[in-house]
Amino acid sequence: MPTADDIRKRIVEHGMSINDRVIAALPPRYGLMVEQIRSISRAYKNDLDTFLANLSTVKSLDILVIYLALLAVLYKHKALGDDELRKLGEAFERYVYDVFSASRARKALEEAGVEREVANDAIFNVVRALNITGNKYKSAYLWVARQRKISHFENSIRALLFRNEGGSRVGRGVKLFLRLFIHDSNIPLAIKIAYTHEHKKYILHGDIYTALVTLRSGAFEDVASLTAEKVKARVARRLLCEAREGGQRCREVVIRLESVRGLVRHVGKISGDPLLYERGAYDIGINYCRDLKCDICPIKDVCRRYTFVRLK
Repeated sequence: MPTADDIRKRIVEHGMSINDRVIAALPPRYGLMVEQIRSISRAYKNDLDTFLANLSTVKSLDILVIYLALLAVLYKHKALGDDELRKLGEAFERYVYDVFSASRARKALEEAGVEREVANDAIFNVVRALNITGNKYKSAYLWVARQRKISHFENSIRALLFRNEGGSRVGRGVKLFLRLFIHDSNIPLAIKIAYTHEHKKYILHGDIYTALVTLRSGAFEDVASLTAEKVKARVARRLLCEAREGGQRCREVVIRLESVRGLVRHVGKISGDPLLYERGAYDIGINYCRDLKCDICPIKDVCRRYTFVRLK
C-alpha cells in the first residue's frame, strides 16, 4: 500500500507537470516575458547584479508585475476562474499595453466585467504600492527582484498591496502574488528565494481544494498531531461503518476548513516543495476530486479515496 509520503510525492510531481493557472492564462506577450525572465534567472541566479542588469533588457517588465499585483488585489474579492483570468489579461494588455495609468486600468477592468467598487479598490491599492516602490526601489520589478526572505517579502506584499489588512481572503491574494515570483517553475524574479532553500519556507494558503485532496488522498496520515489524529479517528469510524452496514447507511465526514488549515499547511511543508504541492493538489481538487472523477485522476493509483470526506 502506498504511504502518505508516496501520495505527497505524486501530488508534487503533478504540480511540476502543469503550469500555474495564472501564468497559463497570461496573454502571449506576457508569456514571452516569463520565458525571458526564466532564461535570465537560470543563467545568473548566483549573481544578483548581473541578473538585474540583464533584466533591464526585458521590455515592459514593470507592466507584467503591475498586472499581477492588480490580479492579487482582485483575488481579495473573488478567486477568478480560468476564463476570467484570460479575459482580464486580454483587456489589460489591450488598454494598458506598455504605459500604466489608473484610467487605462479602469477601462480594462470595466471591459473584463469587474464591478466598479472592486476595480476602484484594486487600482487604488496598486497605484499606492507603485508610488512607494518607485520611491524606494525605482521600479516595481526591482522591488520583487531584490527580495531575499519569504517572510519579509510576504509582509511587504501585505503592507504595500493590502495596507496590512488581515483575513483569509486577503491571505489568498498575498499568497498568489508571492508564489508567482519565488519558484523556478513560475516567474523566478526573486532569485535569492527561488534558487535557495528559502522557497521551501513557503506556507501555502490552504484553500478548500488543496485541503480536500490532502484529506481524501490520505497525504496527511503520517502526521503526528492532534488535528491529524482526530481526522484519522473520524475516517476510521466511517470505514468501520461501511464494513458493518455498507456505505449508504453511513454519514459523511464533514470537516470545517479552518480546523484543518494548519494540518494542510504542514503537509505541504513536509512534501519537500510546498509550492508544487499546492499547485498539484489544487489542480486535482478543482478538476477531479470535487466531481469525484477518480477513474481519471492523476493520483488514482495511490489515493486512499476517502470520498466521504467533505469540507465546509
